[in-house]
Amino acid sequence: MRVLHVTLSFANGGRREAIAALAAGLAGQGVSSSLCCLDGLDSTPAERAVFADAFALDRRKLFDLRALRRLARYCADHGIDILHAHDAASEATCALAMPFSGTPLLMSFHRTRNFESARLRDRIRNAVVGLRVGAVVTASRERRDHFIGSNWVSPAKVECIPLGIDLERFAPDPDRRAALRAELDLPDDALLVGCVGHFGPEKGVDLAIDAFQRVLAAHPDQPLHLVVLGRGDPDHERLVRARVRPQAAQRIHFAGFRTDPERWFQGFDVLLHGARHEAFGLVLAEAQACGVPVVAAAVGGIPDVVVDGATGLLAATADAEHLAASLARLLADPPARLAMAAAASRHAASAFSRDRYALNFLALYRRLLDGRR
Repeated sequence: MRVLHVTLSFANGGRREAIAALAAGLAGQGVSSSLCCLDGLDSTPAERAVFADAFALDRRKLFDLRALRRLARYCADHGIDILHAHDAASEATCALAMPFSGTPLLMSFHRTRNFESARLRDRIRNAVVGLRVGAVVTASRERRDHFIGSNWVSPAKVECIPLGIDLERFAPDPDRRAALRAELDLPDDALLVGCVGHFGPEKGVDLAIDAFQRVLAAHPDQPLHLVVLGRGDPDHERLVRARVRPQAAQRIHFAGFRTDPERWFQGFDVLLHGARHEAFGLVLAEAQACGVPVVAAAVGGIPDVVVDGATGLLAATADAEHLAASLARLLADPPARLAMAAAASRHAASAFSRDRYALNFLALYRRLLDGRR
């Protein structure tokens, strides 16, 4: 079987991680994956090594006949069995390029924000394209409910498949805890809280910083430190950094964007995630796989990823006050925190393995192929 994954670009982010993990898992099942990007590859050959090949359409507009013909010709020349789009624009492009083809088409809906169905014309586009699509896949139940409620689509076409991660890459490593503290010049007994995400408002890095500072202000003698992995555009960068109060500046470390998050997760005691909106929360699965309990709000797909009271604590709402209360509760109870760390690792291994992720999609691909026949 040969699958063509179609997406806007292969730039850094959760979508890239999800597509790459799926392609790697499918390769283990003997399935070949290729990559097509509508606008540009935005990645290095090494970052695309999991694919048999990759190309960019360099489209100029939605109805770019040159790009549409190139996509259709590629599928014919390379014997593509499945078209797997990873956003609404790619889904529409595939449908326009091959409107009457027997090649099954499905779409993974990764979006956290809801603008792809916000306007009437978006819903009409989605409904028309949906006639060509055999399935829409979301990573969480909340996103499934949103997609069905916002689009004219048969609920039978929409299903939920949780994302998968590389459990060899994301795994507990006791040596990393001490090594990271030495790297950051922190004492051995420091409690290290991590925060990961871009600095846009939906990821709530500002809320995480505010929540951490509330806990630090209430317990100034505790050796608490926060490491922030991520970055933002200049405006978001300035706004997030401005949240840091002078008295907390020595306890908050901005590490920037990192391509090796597992090395940092393995040194964290807690992951603090302030997201206001979240389709799934891939970093939450990755952190749990490394044996790190999570504090987050029960928004979006997060309750599908974090087991409240077992692998972390979920605040009722995404605000600094509730996040701080949950963080303080977890930090104040070392036995519970250690028990949650062990449970988090087991939960991730059971629920978010890359092999399970790939096998679920492979079963869906086969159903679509059987339906075509």
